[in-house]
Amino acid sequence: PWAVMRGVLFALYLRELKTRLDGRWGSSLWVIGEPLLNLGATSAVYATLRATSVAGVDTLLFLVTGLLPFYMFRALVLQLMGAIDANQALFGYRQVKPFDAMLSRVGVELTLFVGMASLFFVGLVWMGKPVMPDRPLEVLGILVLLVLLGSAIGLLVAVATAAQMARARTLVRLLFFPLNLASGAMVPLASLPQGLRDVLMLNPLAHLIEGLREAIFGATYNEPPGLSVVLPVQVLLVVSFLGLGLYRIRRHRLLAS
Repeated sequence: PWAVMRGVLFALYLRELKTRLDGRWGSSLWVIGEPLLNLGATSAVYATLRATSVAGVDTLLFLVTGLLPFYMFRALVLQLMGAIDANQALFGYRQVKPFDAMLSRVGVELTLFVGMASLFFVGLVWMGKPVMPDRPLEVLGILVLLVLLGSAIGLLVAVATAAQMARARTLVRLLFFPLNLASGAMVPLASLPQGLRDVLMLNPLAHLIEGLREAIFGATYNEPPGLSVVLPVQVLLVVSFLGLGLYRIRRHRLLAS
């Protein structure tokens, strides 16, 4: 059974990777082109304001360490959201389950993120920017939490909206624009008024992105008060419970939806 499962997951992984990149150079380049364009546009805004540093760190490093994890989180949620519908034809094979399709998409998104982060890392080294994290194990732990939270939310949305609620998925996509601003990916939350900051710190993604920066830059980074992984872990447990529970209840319906 384990050999069959590994074979199924690997075959789905290759299929999803080919579909994600679409076999064309344009699609492949857009994976890194989208965050690069966003990075360039936001850097231009800070350059206009003559801000060479943000929250105590270099502006470019601030943006890279916020935008890359945000794009990974967004990709996990959105790609898992459509995994069941996109692979519906394969569920006629007894070995292939909806959960396998979602696991394979997680693998694809992690592969793309590692490749994209490596390219950005090489670029920062070439530009002479310091890139070694202050606490690498903590950085790794936060990234794992980010992957788990994005996967859990993607699972929940996928199962809850499978083949029935296209408008709900459109709403989820639209929510990522304000979430980009509210998570601290482009604006340091510590610089915001206390009332607004307290509201934004109810967002678990803000704790993970700001916590990631604090672990990378150490004492030089001006992090917002109240930073903790407790809220992200609590949200992860609740969303995972709901997602897995709903998947178990609807698993037979998903095969025929």
